[in-house]
Amino acid sequence: MKSRNVWLAIVFLCALGLVARAEVAVTTAVGNGADTYLTNDSQEASSTVHGTDVRIRAFRQLANTRSKTGFVRFDLTGVDGDPNGAFITLALTYQKGGEKTVDIYGLVDGPGDFWDESTTNYDNAPGVLPTTLGNLLLDATQTELLGTLTTPGVPEPNQFSTIPTVAPIENFIAKDTNGMVTFIFVGTDNENEVASKERTDGLIPPTLTMPNEATVSRAYDPVPAMFETLTTDPLDLNWTNPDPNTAGGVITCDVYFGDTEPNALLPHYGLSLLASGVSGGPVAAPALEQFKTYYWMVDTYDTSRIPQYVEGKAWSFNTNNSAPVVNAGPDQYSDWLTRATDVADTYLREGAARGDAAFMDVRGGGTDFAGYLRFDLSALSGAAISNASLVLTVSGGASRNDTVTNGRFALYGLNSVAGNTPQSWDEATLEDDGANPPGQEWDDVVPMANALTNGWITDLDDNVTGITEVCVGGAPGDTITISGAPLAAFLQSRLDDDGLATFILCNDDGSDRGYGIATKENTNTAWRPALVLTTDLPNNGDALVQLDGTATDDGLPGGTLDLTWTQVSGPDTVTVSPDNIEDPTVQIGVPGYYVFQLEATDGQLTSSDTV
Repeated sequence: MKSRNVWLAIVFLCALGLVARAEVAVTTAVGNGADTYLTNDSQEASSTVHGTDVRIRAFRQLANTRSKTGFVRFDLTGVDGDPNGAFITLALTYQKGGEKTVDIYGLVDGPGDFWDESTTNYDNAPGVLPTTLGNLLLDATQTELLGTLTTPGVPEPNQFSTIPTVAPIENFIAKDTNGMVTFIFVGTDNENEVASKERTDGLIPPTLTMPNEATVSRAYDPVPAMFETLTTDPLDLNWTNPDPNTAGGVITCDVYFGDTEPNALLPHYGLSLLASGVSGGPVAAPALEQFKTYYWMVDTYDTSRIPQYVEGKAWSFNTNNSAPVVNAGPDQYSDWLTRATDVADTYLREGAARGDAAFMDVRGGGTDFAGYLRFDLSALSGAAISNASLVLTVSGGASRNDTVTNGRFALYGLNSVAGNTPQSWDEATLEDDGANPPGQEWDDVVPMANALTNGWITDLDDNVTGITEVCVGGAPGDTITISGAPLAAFLQSRLDDDGLATFILCNDDGSDRGYGIATKENTNTAWRPALVLTTDLPNNGDALVQLDGTATDDGLPGGTLDLTWTQVSGPDTVTVSPDNIEDPTVQIGVPGYYVFQLEATDGQLTSSDTV
């Protein structure tokens, strides 16, 4: 096996396996090194990612105006020894305002060191707290001020470094337990830019130099992987050994394990010996408990190296509960709904067409305003209608807003007769007096006796045997429901003709009373005219839609994942059946946009998604 680390510059002596201390320089291009910068100002939003930029546009903080912060990580898994005198070198590519002072912070050793430069920005960076635009706020519990550096006041390109006596970073490096160290650079007004590891013009990326270090090969590729979440099932620990220093060398390992956070000041970071003298993995872990973080390390002994012992870095995994992963499936479009749809509604009142109104003004007593309402039944072609109900809703807003009673409401069906208003009348132009008046059925007189006598209309009122007419109150939201065999027969005749069915709404009792009936233009979708039919079509013409959800979980805490589907929105209330499986069926009878939510819970954490 080969070491996974490539060093920018290494100067050391090696004879007969004896490793001499010498200067080691590590760049952000080595191993899991990384460099980027964070922005939180009007130039670039806090969600902007800069991990692929060839520059680190940093070192600028101007309160309430500019916030640009450098983030740099070095991978030290291949370094061993004394970090005393360590310093960081940067290549200046642009400066504004000359020499300046920059504060250097270290990110406290822990999981935050493993940030991903391809996704890290101000909003999610470790050690950074939310604050107002144009500012930076560091978490004092997660960051440590290490010192300062001074940028040169000379033309770029140029290099400059931290001074160990001004910015003593060796103590921070010495506390590292996981092999990763992150530095944060915070400047003042005016900005400098330095080269990142993505630079290709020969300028060096950020470099950490340690005068008294040596290179070393450690155990690597831990299983479980860093920060992996596991169940509490029996677990084996595994890893990959480094190659011996010279051919013929023998590698043996000691494994340490525990649930206390590693402390670099304690032998083996304070972990307990689990196995000694093993040639490699797997090594069985002790029994695990739920909701804990565990740490482990592998120290290696190489018979061909002096000294033989190399201390490993701390790895970790957890048995914490993760929220379920939920996907409600792709959005769907269903076009097989076979329902009567309200396609036109208006009312006749002198002076103008009123097809865009949110109500039909129905009034009697000589004023005689009448509503015209058309449904398209053509989607039911070939069906037999056995029952029908027309549901209308009081809206208010009309010229009068009186109580609706059976005596004040009459319903007629328009027959297709020469001289009548055609079933395809246009709500945008149909008007009582004007260029496009209704046909012979309407003479501006109610009751519509003449039209009934001539067979131009069909009576669907409460005067007809078999019709049930229920008028409930007169407040907005109250309903008028007409149902019965004569209504179904009229609709069947219209379906068998051209599929268009027009209703005329009047106040026949002779009183000057009136009310508003909601139209399809009404903003309250629940108030719009509805025609409910019973047919011999499959599912009564409803659309059957199978939802396609998935939900997975980590099995914690109890291994049971409970699912619930609910309707979030839509013009009608729909039942999801059954509502506790991934792929239930919904039966939809009213056209419109519907949103359904799949929620999954493991008893402690819950996730959801919508379709």
